[in-house]
Amino acid sequence: MRITTMKLVALATCTTALLAGCGGRPETAATAISDSKFLGLPSMTSAAAGPVDSATWALYRDPTTIDPALAFDYPENTVVSTLCDALLRQQPDGSLTPGLASEYHFDTPTSLVLKLRAGVRFWDGQPLTPADVVFSLQRNLDTQTGGFYSTVLNRISAITVDGPDRVRLTLSGADYWLPGELSSMAGVIVEERYARGQGQRYGTPEGGAMCTGPYKLAEWTAGKSLKVAVNPDYWDPSLKPMTRQIDFRGVSNAATLTTALSTGEISGTYLTDTSTFRELEQIKNAQIHMGPSGETEFLIPANLTGVLGDVRVRKALSLAFDRNSFSNAVYGGNAVGPRMSTNPGTWGYAKDAFTAAWNAAPEPALDLEQAKQLIRDAGAAGKPLVIGTSTGLSTVNTAANAWLEAANAIGLNASLRNVSPQNYINFFTDAQAREGVDAFSTTTYGDYADPAALIASYTEPKGAQNYSGYDNPQLHAALERARTAADPEQRAAATIEADRLVMADLPWIPMVHPALFLIMDKKLTGAPSSFAYMQAPWLAKLGQGQ
Repeated sequence: MRITTMKLVALATCTTALLAGCGGRPETAATAISDSKFLGLPSMTSAAAGPVDSATWALYRDPTTIDPALAFDYPENTVVSTLCDALLRQQPDGSLTPGLASEYHFDTPTSLVLKLRAGVRFWDGQPLTPADVVFSLQRNLDTQTGGFYSTVLNRISAITVDGPDRVRLTLSGADYWLPGELSSMAGVIVEERYARGQGQRYGTPEGGAMCTGPYKLAEWTAGKSLKVAVNPDYWDPSLKPMTRQIDFRGVSNAATLTTALSTGEISGTYLTDTSTFRELEQIKNAQIHMGPSGETEFLIPANLTGVLGDVRVRKALSLAFDRNSFSNAVYGGNAVGPRMSTNPGTWGYAKDAFTAAWNAAPEPALDLEQAKQLIRDAGAAGKPLVIGTSTGLSTVNTAANAWLEAANAIGLNASLRNVSPQNYINFFTDAQAREGVDAFSTTTYGDYADPAALIASYTEPKGAQNYSGYDNPQLHAALERARTAADPEQRAAATIEADRLVMADLPWIPMVHPALFLIMDKKLTGAPSSFAYMQAPWLAKLGQGQ
């Protein structure tokens, strides 16, 4: 589970309080996407007609590592997923299929057996072995690694070789979330011999990497570009790379990215900053594709000792937040209000059950009068609310100003605390940085298509994103039922119950669920238009347009 998603895109300073005037946001109202259209967005673009020699793919910044244990944000995940394989594979529709493990099954609720696929080799020709799997998973659990995934693997009590092609995971308790985790960065397998040889250099420009994926690392110049080239011996013929070389480049400025896409210097990207959405729509040689996303925008209470400790205040803020204007300003209207707390793109199983729950849930409505009454009932009128922001981060600052306006409109005494784009991430990593701040916002997601993957991260007492110390025994019990349910329908029912408790108690306040935005040169196609690109090598499908 990643800690958070940070869109650390340094843009021009934006200090206006109005959504439509901030960071190049659209000035006119967009047509809001309907729920039915949003739930039916395609997960793939059209299949490629043939191979191409090269493509230049933009990331919102340069990757800092290609070590899967340390990958927790868009640039690193995009590159690692292109280079490496996990034990299980996330399909574009969010479902799970075998990956490096050709078979997997629970022979008891606390024992998961993985059979490794025959014939898989690392880029250097060495065969994939059970020892590589044991090493990679133990590395995630080792505090010396300093990785991000030990908490999501915390029910693994033993990892043992169980034959020439099998690995057994012994668990301290039932955990049917584990297959999802093994399809994400936590389940990526690296070559033990190579990683041990590189030590702390593994995953750096000096140490490189050794994986089994459809592409191999060709060249990495820190701060300039990272190039990957076809792995001619890739084990999976269904994902034979269609583009011979991909050059990943960090492009932090939205205006620069827009220009580079219009000139063809950049071939495509998954958009993490939509501040130039209207300009991107006008590029003649490129097309925006929308698909199911795992992302949700949240207002995150930093503590529950201040005004946000009263659920009536949290509910009042949710009622006062103008989601339509925010969606229009940030996503061109291509986001939906949170009937449930997580994006419909996270429904990787039991979709009928989740769809029914979504349709039965009320659509969030703006209601200032009810919100004001809740503030009066809570005795919170005039009480301070400090919202963390960074004027250098377009989406963050737009959200902060929208919350400021909503809070003051219902009688709170709200203010902003501005920090630099580089320091904004400290709200997520440093308790001292959160002192004196009541809330901040971000876009975040789970690592596989299950709403529980995200909910657990910020509501469980030891969740990686539970910054406020929130603790709801009823919610914990629902999540525990989901985690220990082998039957997908029972798991979905418990997860829906947990989601309803989240919407009632609002430990985090969901703002909107945006679509996924992929923009590509019209000469290219084949890339997935779903969030699966973050965890599986689907960019191998990128190739010549029809």
